[in-house]
Amino acid sequence: MLSFGAVLGAARFPASSEASTLSSIPAFSLSGVAGSNQARTATYFQPGSSTQTLGSVAAIAVRADVAGQRAVGGVSPTSSLSSGVTVAAASSGEVGAGLKPLAEIIDPRSPIVEYRTQAGDTISGVAGKFGVTVQTLLDNNKTVTNANLIPRDMVLVIPRKDGILHKVGYGETVDAIVAQYDNITSSTVVDYKPNGIADPSDLRDGQYVLLVGATPKPPPPPPPPPPASSSPSGPSAGGNAPSAGGGRFSSFPIGAWNGVSDEFGTFRGEGRIHEGIDLDLFAYGPSPLFSVCNGTVTTVEYLTYSYGYYVVIDCGDGWTTLHAHMSEIHVSPGQRVSAGGMLGLSGLTGYTTGHHLHFEIRYFGGPVNPRLYIGF
Repeated sequence: MLSFGAVLGAARFPASSEASTLSSIPAFSLSGVAGSNQARTATYFQPGSSTQTLGSVAAIAVRADVAGQRAVGGVSPTSSLSSGVTVAAASSGEVGAGLKPLAEIIDPRSPIVEYRTQAGDTISGVAGKFGVTVQTLLDNNKTVTNANLIPRDMVLVIPRKDGILHKVGYGETVDAIVAQYDNITSSTVVDYKPNGIADPSDLRDGQYVLLVGATPKPPPPPPPPPPASSSPSGPSAGGNAPSAGGGRFSSFPIGAWNGVSDEFGTFRGEGRIHEGIDLDLFAYGPSPLFSVCNGTVTTVEYLTYSYGYYVVIDCGDGWTTLHAHMSEIHVSPGQRVSAGGMLGLSGLTGYTTGHHLHFEIRYFGGPVNPRLYIGF
């Protein structure tokens, strides 16, 4: 009888339980630095001796000082809501509340959610499901090329409210971020609690902020034509980065390519255009990518969807460039680069149907045609 009680007690009250652990980051190698499997302690990029691939912008690490406050009473921070709490949360206006833990609603970890598309999904249907406008969904998912047709298993970034998600670049303040968009004020950004902004002039590089109600800046008026260049064009330039004609943009972003596969300004539907230029790299292996200007690296992003691995360079006086779909990144935020300096290698990361370089030039946040400045 005693032995039976002992067995029963051991079954009902085990001596120890295995603590749940966060999923680990898969091994990877970038810039010749070998990574290793380790706990997810920081899912945003920061300069250092090693980097971590960010598979999801919704998996931003929780600050240590608030991580212990997410469990509410006896509710697990990872368990689903009960039906009663679901109804209460839904009535409070939290979209999709029944799909998220209670602790997530009380203290959101991220200003966005992510959604993997299913068979039969449409942009309007997904937008309606999450209570945002079609325009918000499209503004935050630049790789959606057809507003009426989206492939299955595509990851969409969906803000909790209408607006634009922005990753804080090196040295950026709230005022500097707001200047890149329309219909947004600094106070709106600071007052949105999930952004967690204590000091508008002291933001953490790599954190994400939701600009509630913001819209993209339209392209600025065309500039005066650049000086004529006698430099060779890209496809005949061989493997080196030639001069692109002097001025602010004095180098090509890549040494050689087959041609332009998608021009700047291509209509994307719903009033949108293709905001960059795509250089076809079919049959090329990973190719060196170069800065087209002297400037500072402001943003380095390792995503498994959308633009994939990409780099943003501040060229000064309101001008920025973007290289997307890279396979390797060899620079870090805050690093100074020179025109012709190597940034990394081209690739197929993110959402892409073929090997190409997506390249952008922007002026105070507004996209401009790269052909006006570089002789593609």
